Amino acid sequence: MTTLLPPNATKFEMNFEVAFARVSNIEINIRSFNDPMTAPVEVLPWMAWERSVDVWNKSWSEAQKRQVIKTSLYTHSIKGTVESLEVALNSLGFPVHVQEWFNMVPMGKPYTFKLFIKTSEDNVSVTDYKELFKVVRAYKNLRSHLIDTTVMLNSPSNLQVNATTQAGHEAEFVKSAGGLHLDGTWALDGTKKLNGVDM
Repeated sequence: MTTLLPPNATKFEMNFEVAFARVSNIEINIRSFNDPMTAPVEVLPWMAWERSVDVWNKSWSEAQKRQVIKTSLYTHSIKGTVESLEVALNSLGFPVHVQEWFNMVPMGKPYTFKLFIKTSEDNVSVTDYKELFKVVRAYKNLRSHLIDTTVMLNSPSNLQVNATTQAGHEAEFVKSAGGLHLDGTWALDGTKKLNGVDM
């Protein structure tokens, strides 16, 4: 092993050099540490702190944590707008639509808004509501006030279209064979007897 230590190095310095020579053999991918989608799970809280994530919960799923960190810089650049509120809430996994007061029918009180949370199952719990309201307080503009929250359940269904084709002939019988008609009556036109026998 080549060394950079001087010939009069102490035993501690030589042991230190041997120990740290092995450290360089450990492979660490530095580039993945700064990417929220590929970073190890253990560094996500520090990455959230680094990117100034306003609302953080350690009980979130890994996907939610990664998405919140990923969108943090963008939401900070547009903070106080409807889009920042929607992006921040969508990163938690809840597709949300924000309706401002001038888009309400009838028009609402000035500087109020409503939230419409779209979900495919009834999975919005009380703790989820608390998290949503924390995000709303962090990303809305200061003058606006939330007046209503509506959960919209989407029910997925498979649409089926069925078609049938029918082919055939249509025939109309004006006179039935013999004197007996299909409705059970007899035609007495002189060619049949009352018992249906030919004359």
